[in-house]
Amino acid sequence: MRQIMWIVTIAFALTGLALRADHGLWPGAYYADLLSKGCFILAVLACPFLWARAYGILPRALQVPAGQRFMLALALFLAIPLILPWG
Repeated sequence: MRQIMWIVTIAFALTGLALRADHGLWPGAYYADLLSKGCFILAVLACPFLWARAYGILPRALQVPAGQRFMLALALFLAIPLILPWG
């Protein structure tokens, strides 16, 4: 799990750098600064070095079993249209 979180951290950090570098090269460039800041914040939040415990990412009291974790991920995926601005 830590390796996945490191990969996600690096991906968000590089995405933020790419958005900051390509600020004026695409039609929606006025959102690039906001998106790059959001990617940097997500990179900090995903970084296991800053907040992960030695025995795992989550405390033992908050760990969710695999079946419930799958259903929770499915519910979050299906809720994406509710939080995205469609226009």
